[in-house]
Amino acid sequence: MLTVLFWKRSNKYGAVAGIGVGAVMVFAWKFGISKLGGVFAIYELLPAFVAALIAIIIVSLVTPAPGKEITEEFDSIKAEMNT
Repeated sequence: MLTVLFWKRSNKYGAVAGIGVGAVMVFAWKFGISKLGGVFAIYELLPAFVAALIAIIIVSLVTPAPGKEITEEFDSIKAEMNT
């Protein structure tokens, strides 16, 4: 949601990738990586958020950009909020 609100280049492919990577990372961290202890014993939502954010950015950059209509809508809403 944060990338959709603040970055007009994000797209549906990036959002789906972020959801998938975040979900997998929660389970991988909780049931695998956190068992290592030490610095890896942190709450699983933090590394899942970071991994999902990276996935959204990468996938959004390698897939087609949103159409002109969507970016214009983004710009108009952003302009309304700044006034």
